[in-house]
Amino acid sequence: MTCGYLYVAIGEMFRFEAERSSRSLRRFTKFPTCLVTDDPNFHSKEFDQIIHVTNIGRSFEVKITGMQLSPFDKTVYLDTDTFVCNPIDEVFEFLDYFDLATTLEPKGHSVNFWKNYQPDYPIALKGVLHEFNTGVVGFNKSQAVIDFFSTWLRIHHELNMYADMPTFREAYLQSHVKIGILPHEYNFTGLKSLAIAHGKVRVIHDRLGEKFNDLRPHMADFDFMDRLAKRINKTEMKRLVVPYLGVIPYNFSPYYIKRKIKRMLGIKIKKKRESFVVK
Repeated sequence: MTCGYLYVAIGEMFRFEAERSSRSLRRFTKFPTCLVTDDPNFHSKEFDQIIHVTNIGRSFEVKITGMQLSPFDKTVYLDTDTFVCNPIDEVFEFLDYFDLATTLEPKGHSVNFWKNYQPDYPIALKGVLHEFNTGVVGFNKSQAVIDFFSTWLRIHHELNMYADMPTFREAYLQSHVKIGILPHEYNFTGLKSLAIAHGKVRVIHDRLGEKFNDLRPHMADFDFMDRLAKRINKTEMKRLVVPYLGVIPYNFSPYYIKRKIKRMLGIKIKKKRESFVVK
């Protein structure tokens, strides 16, 4: 079976981002990379294959239609604003057990998109079943997945939804695909606020570049992202990543600092039955 990585980039800015992401990826894999794009004259050494398309859709819809064009039996799709900082080829083996592979969206639901586009839509299992973050998606080229993509595109049109994550979740509820949940470190988001990492971060997914006179973030340059990734992965134990402040290991939490002070004062760990007190 053929395995490979896929990007979908419509427009110059997204092609530029895709090149940077692919450059970060190719350090850790020998599998081919493919780009789906709308410029018939675009060529780049960062991709092994380029598929030129026209009339692929609008806005986030291009992700759905672009994924369907993957030339591989097993595909790992990456958003253009991702930065790969460790190997992720294990996802292909993961797909031996599941139809699709992705991470959960930490914040649950795309509240603003639902409010702006479908405020009265009855969201099933709201607050119970999170949306899936579609920035990193592995999938097999099987009939079940082909049917899922068709359902996803249909629902996307029916709901007239700008974003793709809400409609991905709705399509899942109407399909028969098995989705395997990858660790958050395979799609590490939320760095502009606060993010918690466990283990080795493999893909950073955030636009962290800034301009003084513009509130819209852009993809930071390669060296900046590489330095950030090394700082985040300097340790693999639980840690909090705070913008501008750095990485705070779990043993710097007030709880563990207090325990350290008690240990310094000579307080020892008792056996459980000695510590148990009934009031």
